[in-house]
Amino acid sequence: MYKIVENLSLSLLNTGYVNLDKRWNYENVMSPFFRMYYVTDGEAKVFHQNKEYVLKQGYMYLIPSFTYSHYKCDEHMTQYYISAIEISETGHSVFSSLNFIYEVKADHISLVYFKRLLELNPNRSIVRDDPKVYDNEEGLTSFKTENKKLSEGAYLETSGLLKSILSKFVVTYKKENTLKDDKSKLRDVVNFIEINLHTNITVKQLADTQNLNVDYFSRLFKSIYHIRPNEYIQKKRVERAQLLLIASSNSLQQVSDTVGFSNVSYFSRVFKKYTNSSPLQYRKEGWKM
Repeated sequence: MYKIVENLSLSLLNTGYVNLDKRWNYENVMSPFFRMYYVTDGEAKVFHQNKEYVLKQGYMYLIPSFTYSHYKCDEHMTQYYISAIEISETGHSVFSSLNFIYEVKADHISLVYFKRLLELNPNRSIVRDDPKVYDNEEGLTSFKTENKKLSEGAYLETSGLLKSILSKFVVTYKKENTLKDDKSKLRDVVNFIEINLHTNITVKQLADTQNLNVDYFSRLFKSIYHIRPNEYIQKKRVERAQLLLIASSNSLQQVSDTVGFSNVSYFSRVFKKYTNSSPLQYRKEGWKM
């Protein structure tokens, strides 16, 4: 688990301070990056992880990457915001490897962090606050160029601030409680999938890691994640491919190999099944949903 954190790299996409009103009303948003908010005034709502969160003054909020979410502001809300992308050398997603809460009472030092991040990166605000617009804009693909404009010290401090703010949402459960949680029983399986997406993962292989027969394992997995193991693997492969198509210049063959598809043709069919777009269209036009 510590190796996941040790090898985690976070890159800033956008940060800013914004005054929102009733125009901030968007449904079915899913992005390949995560968001963090610090609300300073007013109120709005965000729905994700099958729960509605009332965004209120003095609280911070986290929206993980690749998470369906809805946004709505009835009157007004002011907030600091961050969007960032995670890059893990181990292949793990920190959001599937650690336990997070998505709403925390803000402290003074966190406000200092948000403000300092904005001071270091004054020209990284979102011009238009419609997620389906800025998900498609060049800012999403040019974050490496923007980060290279920072001095070495500013880049290092930016990375540290992102990790410091994200750490506020990490929670540690007592071991005895975790063992009672059915989902924790399959945490090693999910981590195994994340690390080995480039290989030919079978359901039997996953079941064997838990010393379970295939039928029982498949039923247990679906009861927890509401999706069959093979579908889960395909979904994670497509999510990883989305990230690679956005954050790298790798060829389709390289992306296909990296996420474990047998050939580019099959990769393209599965990718289109989940995104309604071919990999080339996705890369050319930006993410759409």
